[in-house]
Amino acid sequence: METYYTAYTKLLDFKTYYFVKKFTSFPELKNVAPVMNAYGMHTDFDRACSIAGVTDADVKATLLEQAKESRPTAKVFALNPTIMAAAVTG
Repeated sequence: METYYTAYTKLLDFKTYYFVKKFTSFPELKNVAPVMNAYGMHTDFDRACSIAGVTDADVKATLLEQAKESRPTAKVFALNPTIMAAAVTG
């Protein structure tokens, strides 16, 4: 039996939420999916960890890095108004 954690962020209603999940896997059993034991969601990372039952400081630091890497990035493109007007009017 092994325990592992995942963390990611998601933007909901213009607020960043942290999602922390705790799983137990059974590598000795074939074709058995991991079982999610705990799940925490909050705008504060430490609170999300607390809800999920994560107390180890090293695990929390690793999860925070994992969550930061999962943040979606966006690229803003400047639109040419002349081309957009031509596309709208046909």
